[in-house]
Amino acid sequence: MSEPVLVAAASNRRRSNSAAIGRYLADALGREGVRAQLLDVAESGGLRGDLRPAMAALVGHGHVVLVASLYHDAINAVATATLEAWADAPPGESPRRFSAIVHSGYPEPVHTEVALAICRKFAQEAGWVWRGGFTAGASSAIGGRDLRAAGPLARHLRRALDRTAAAFARGEPVPEAAVRAAARAAMPRWLYIAVGNWAMRREARRWGTSDLDRRPYPSNDRDG
Repeated sequence: MSEPVLVAAASNRRRSNSAAIGRYLADALGREGVRAQLLDVAESGGLRGDLRPAMAALVGHGHVVLVASLYHDAINAVATATLEAWADAPPGESPRRFSAIVHSGYPEPVHTEVALAICRKFAQEAGWVWRGGFTAGASSAIGGRDLRAAGPLARHLRRALDRTAAAFARGEPVPEAAVRAAARAAMPRWLYIAVGNWAMRREARRWGTSDLDRRPYPSNDRDG
């Protein structure tokens, strides 16, 4: 029989993509008959450094899923603080299960591999049982919206979350099929680059410049 699952979305901002992903997973778990609670760590106090709600949410949940965004090749500050707080949580009657979903705006999954390894290392150090996880790229396309509203751009991520929820309902870890689905590109690489360049130029114009090729510091090719 599946155990209650806490889905903790940890981000450095409100109305985050992490919360959108976590909400979809919690709903998918509910459809599979699993009791799931969604905690938006940022909204509940994490942005102010108040992690008491995140600590209290552990009670009654034997399986915890962290949904976190990438920041400088690691999980973001709120997610890091959450794991540090959880590491000091009193043990339950049996070791907690732990899974993680790390996402980023980069299309290639390689950018989030270290962050996922950090989560796996946390489980080892805290004495929790690692139940798998996956990474997802191009999550900036979500824009904080409901994942269904993100349309085709989030179709592989939705499939990965559905398969993960079904596996959790059977008492199984994150399946390899979910890992593969989440790693699939949402759009061709050339299109992602074109859209990214367009967005960068639009942002530059918003700040009063259009010269993205200027170098603030001269380079010395002889040192290269």
